[in-house]
Formats: sequence, structure tokens, C-alpha cells
Amino acid sequence: MGGGDRRVEPHVELLTAGWTSHPGLVARRGGGRRPVRFPALVAVVHHPDGVILFDTGYAPRVQRAVGRGIDRVYGALLPVHVTQGETAVEQLARRGIAAEDVTTIVLSHLHADHLGGLRDFPAARIVVDPRAVTAMRGSSGLGRLSRGWLPALLPDDVVDRVLDPTSLPAVEADLAPLGEVTPAHALVADGSVVVVPLPGHSDEHLGLLVRTPVGELLLLGDAVWHLRAVTHGDLPHPVVRLITRDWAGYRRTVVDLARLARRRPDLLLLPSHDEDAIAHVQGLLAAS
Repeated sequence: MGGGDRRVEPHVELLTAGWTSHPGLVARRGGGRRPVRFPALVAVVHHPDGVILFDTGYAPRVQRAVGRGIDRVYGALLPVHVTQGETAVEQLARRGIAAEDVTTIVLSHLHADHLGGLRDFPAARIVVDPRAVTAMRGSSGLGRLSRGWLPALLPDDVVDRVLDPTSLPAVEADLAPLGEVTPAHALVADGSVVVVPLPGHSDEHLGLLVRTPVGELLLLGDAVWHLRAVTHGDLPHPVVRLITRDWAGYRRTVVDLARLARRRPDLLLLPSHDEDAIAHVQGLLAAS
């Protein structure tokens, strides 16, 4: 990654802020009907310019939101499990990081397991497509349910805090074929943290590329739910099309990620809901 004169390698921590469950086949075809845990990953990037979060996980307000009206359907399909002490803001506090210390939050997309804790960080700028935020705030009824949106989770001042990722400086990142279609944008001046569009699961979907002491880490969000989608072509069961905004775009992104993985075996790829992959990368980061 280019940019800046100093080579900065931010320290990264991976937290799990609650979880939900799906049949295994939702993550990958052949996964069976037995429910498996989908952890709500939060990546904490400790950079000299401030603390950056990739997603915010669940919070108890999500449980309250899915207990009312049509949103109860969402809660029935995606049961929310988060207990006291598990939220991102509480876990950061135990590490001596106050909510106000978080300067930037990159949202992979606007589903509850990724933005549930957003209201807990009132000082952070929010990197997300502003058009998606506008659409979410104006959504209602079945339209809202079909997109998996819970507008009550958005802070009241969200519009004032949103930072359009395309307004960030474009940078060269060694991510071809991804970079050939979706240009990367530097979140920090030294180029150590880069926002990467990964469309398909949702229109606004973003990944985050971080230069770490153990190599470059590409946080995938829900671009795939299981790493085997990239490494072995194990796509989810076709029923997942019902909760995927652009199935053709989703498949293109998976194919591009697979090509990238073959070309760059050194690159760490991490989906947000793959427990084994999270544990593996946590071990590498802890040992660095």
C-alpha cells in the first residue's frame, strides 16, 4: 500500500460482541441444517492517529429493536445473543479505551450485527455510503424488513458524522483483481489502513485492509460468511439469495477474492462470522 513516509503497522485486536445463529448451510453449501454460531466481529485498529473500529457488533438495544412491530420477524430469524460485558464499548473500557477515544468507525454495511453498537461511540466519524444511510432512515414496513435494516440503531446525528468513503484519497493497493474494479481509499495518511469496496451482500458493503506486524489483513465483513467460500468455492445454499442484495455481484466478489488469495497467499483474509478463521488470526496477532 502506498502513501506516507513512515511505515506504520497498527496493532489490531479482534473482539466478538455477541452472536446469532444460522443453519450451517447459510455459511456454506454442505454445512447442514444444524445451527452454528455467527459471531459479531469487531476489529480494533490501534493507530497513532486514533482508535479505528471495523464494525461495532451487537448491543442490547438490538434486542429491544427486534421486539417491536414488524421487526419481530427479524428477531425470530436472527436471534440476538449479547450479555452484559460483551458489547464493544464495555470490552474496550476494560482495555482502558473510552468511547470518546474511538475516532473512526468503518461500517462494513448497515445490518444490526455490524452497527448495533454504533450509538455507544458518539465522537467517531462513520465511514459508510451516505446514500445507504439516507435510504435506511427513510425505510419502513416490508421494504425495511427485506433489507434487514433497523433504523432505530442509527445515531440521531448520523448524517453529520458520515464520511463518504469515496471522498477519501484514492491509493494503489496490491489487491488486483479487486483493485481493477473497485479502487481503494486511504483512511489514514500513511496508507496503513485502506477502505476497499466489496459489493454484493449489500450495495454499500466495505472491507478494510490493514498493514499489521504479521502482514496485511483484509477484513471481509459479510463479503463471504466462511473462508471456504474463497479457498474452496463453497458458496452458501441458494436460499441465501433472499438476503443478498445483488447475488451476481456477490458471486463476482467471491471469485475475485479467490483469485486474489491465489495470487497473494501472504494476505490474511478474515470474514466477520467464521469462528475458526477469527481464532486463527487472533492467534497470529497475539503472537506478534
